[in-house]
Amino acid sequence: MQIWKWLEENHTLDYCFSDQLIYEDMDSQSNYSLPLIYQPLDPLKINHWTDRGAILDFLVTTAARDKKILDFGPGDGWPALPLASFTRQVVGLDSSLRRVETCITNARRLKIENADFKWYDPAGEIPFDSCFFDGITAASSVEQTPSPRKTLQELFRVLKPGGRMRISYEALNPYRGGGEQDYFIMELRPGRSKIILYNRLIEKEEVLQYGITLALPADKLERMLEKGITEDPLEKISPEFLEKIRGEIISVQKCRTFHPSGKTFLCWLKEIGFRWVRMTHSGQEAAREIFLQLGREEVPQTLEQMDRLLLPPVGEIVNIPVAPVTDSMITAIK
Repeated sequence: MQIWKWLEENHTLDYCFSDQLIYEDMDSQSNYSLPLIYQPLDPLKINHWTDRGAILDFLVTTAARDKKILDFGPGDGWPALPLASFTRQVVGLDSSLRRVETCITNARRLKIENADFKWYDPAGEIPFDSCFFDGITAASSVEQTPSPRKTLQELFRVLKPGGRMRISYEALNPYRGGGEQDYFIMELRPGRSKIILYNRLIEKEEVLQYGITLALPADKLERMLEKGITEDPLEKISPEFLEKIRGEIISVQKCRTFHPSGKTFLCWLKEIGFRWVRMTHSGQEAAREIFLQLGREEVPQTLEQMDRLLLPPVGEIVNIPVAPVTDSMITAIK
């Protein structure tokens, strides 16, 4: 019996959105890895370069300098908090109360005063007037909403005419050929953990997710799973395994998310009314290539020096289109 069928037949499922499935249970959505938010800038780390390339990408593509920007789904405050030094105001909007609280805490700790963070109901409308923001950033967040197309319509509504939106997203093509079904384990409060099971239906551009909350510490659960002789996740977390620990199961959640491909995103954005839509290369790509070409003695030592080096190539690469069949970042102008 497939694990999905076993869960459906043996448990009362709590249907939820992704905020309740995952993000309400995370102390840090980024595992405290974000440069300038959790870690001091380290010019010798390539991920710090790619992160800065992404921030400058959002800056350039949304024309965010001295403007009012909406960051939709900021998680731990990214890209909102690094962008704040360039903008007049940035507002982060998230459907997870815990993520909002985390963003507010991070902003206060970093003494960033022009960043505000607000909660919204994912089943409702975005709580701002029409034509309110000069620009919008959305980093892998639209596909986490109950209806990505409706979300895009709402983002279009609150964007001013001529305003720019830049989105990144998680398409499902990279999971084809072995990653369709998977799991990961989250540690909750002491003595509890959660298994998130993924069933990625790539052709349908959707994912079925099941969250199994257990009265077991995460490290104990991981040790139990290490005894499996297979690398196939759904043979490790099988109906037989869950039957053995059935007494430890507290609850089972089910969530469906939709993950449009780049081609689908482009089609929707045009139908919604954006007058200019283009998929392009990203600032992360430019930052990665520059870092790899630098000798150790050539690496900038300050954020200001890094920005001066990165801004020109980032400004160029984000205007270079890629084919719609390639999943990359998208700029849309109202």
